[in-house]
Amino acid sequence: MCLDKIYVLQTGVSLKVSTIALQELMANVINKKKCSELESIRRITDLYDYLSVVVCDGVEGLIERRQRWIDQKIKAALVAGHPISFNSFGNLFWRNLDEDDPDGDEWKQLMASEQFYSQLTILFNKVRVVERSLLQRKEMVPDLFLGSTS
Repeated sequence: MCLDKIYVLQTGVSLKVSTIALQELMANVINKKKCSELESIRRITDLYDYLSVVVCDGVEGLIERRQRWIDQKIKAALVAGHPISFNSFGNLFWRNLDEDDPDGDEWKQLMASEQFYSQLTILFNKVRVVERSLLQRKEMVPDLFLGSTS
C-alpha cells in the first residue's frame, strides 16, 4: 500500500492512508521554528497518530461487514467521506479466528507489507530531518560583531 494514494481492496472498497496531518504538523513546526511538537515521534509506530484513512468508495458494504465493531461516530464519518484516524480504522478489523473477513485480512496484509513499512520509514526519516535541521539552526550562534577591530 502506498501512502496518499487510493488503493482498491478486493472487496471493492477503495481507500487511502493520508499523511496530511503530519505534513501540516511539519509545515507548522518549520514556520514556528519549534521542533517540540515533533518530539513525541520517536518510533515509526508513533506516526500512526498522524495518519488517517479516507474511504473513497464501497463505504456501505464496508459498514455492513464491520457493523459489530463500528460505532456511530465512525460510521457517520465514513458515510460523510471524512477521514478516520488510522488506529480507529484498524480497530474495525477485529474478528474471531473462524470468521471470514476479506476486508480485514487484506488490510492486515497491506499494513504488514514491506512496501508500507518502507514508506513509513521514509516518512519517519523526513520527520527526523526536519527536527535536526531546526535543532542545528538553534545551535548556530549568530555573528553579532558588525564593526571593525580598528
